[in-house]
Amino acid sequence: MVTIEVGNTIDDFKIIIDESEERYTVTIDEYKGNSKEVIVPDNIAGLPVTAIGTNAFEGNESVINIILPKGITNIEDWAFWNCVNLVSIKLPESLVRINNSAFEDCISLAKIELGKNIITIEDDAFENCVKLKEITVDEQNQYFTSCDGVLFDKNKTTLILFPPAKAGDYAIPDSVNTIVYSAFQNVKGLTDINFPKDLFIYADFSNCENLGNFTVDKNSKHYSGINGILFCKDKEGKIASLLCYPQGKKNTDYAVPDGITYIKSQAFYNCKQLKSIILPEGLEEICYGTFRGCEGLTELSLPVSLEYIHREAFIECPNLKTITLSRNTKIGYMAFNGFTDKLIYRD
Repeated sequence: MVTIEVGNTIDDFKIIIDESEERYTVTIDEYKGNSKEVIVPDNIAGLPVTAIGTNAFEGNESVINIILPKGITNIEDWAFWNCVNLVSIKLPESLVRINNSAFEDCISLAKIELGKNIITIEDDAFENCVKLKEITVDEQNQYFTSCDGVLFDKNKTTLILFPPAKAGDYAIPDSVNTIVYSAFQNVKGLTDINFPKDLFIYADFSNCENLGNFTVDKNSKHYSGINGILFCKDKEGKIASLLCYPQGKKNTDYAVPDGITYIKSQAFYNCKQLKSIILPEGLEEICYGTFRGCEGLTELSLPVSLEYIHREAFIECPNLKTITLSRNTKIGYMAFNGFTDKLIYRD
């Protein structure tokens, strides 16, 4: 492997020449210019450009539009990370792989068009692309498809990415049985989501700040939506754990139903409007970060049945002044970080 510098004649690219099976190719290692539009050349010194390297355009605040040439196969980790003014990028049909955080924090990027040869897209490739409204996929692609701007696997059984700037209500297609964990991260405009009966939910909705309602198909064996709140059922079909209280719900008071033994990590994350919450006897576990950012809570009474409070469960609750609990309840690391008043023990 040889690294060489190339001057202003090709827009200040620093490159790496790779040798594989007696074939030489070029990776763009760094873009050092400040142009608003960057056209990456298809060859340099007669050698084909096949990859955009790790951190190649990282933090570039000048570039608005990028055109990649036919022949690019890989976009490496963090290649365009934090290109905050990047609005559009032309991805060639030759592109095969988009790696980790390749477009993370590209907060102006509005649309992505994926070609027929894309095989791999890492889960966080477009993390925090807050203005991304639409993803399209070439119909000939054998691995991915899109519908209404949402990215799925080809068979439409896995929902991979819901564009963060897409707004309104959304019904997940009946064919979907899996959601990628990060698929709905930072989707600010989503207001209502409807889950089909066969869906397995392993997704993070903690930053969907306007999401006010979960609706679940009544024939679902695993989940239930009660008053817009998402619950998990046990083997007998009864609700057993609370998975997510929608952040956009306007209620100021809430009583967790009887029968709930477990509250999922970040289930009430940033529910700032909640001023009072009642937890039932029978509750055994409050998980990591469950009530993080619940700024409206002023007092809290924890049931005697509660066995364990995981780390950071009530972190960033600045107005919480009174906590009543049992001495038998085990408290995890930083569970009440920032709480300065005394704990009140009922036994």
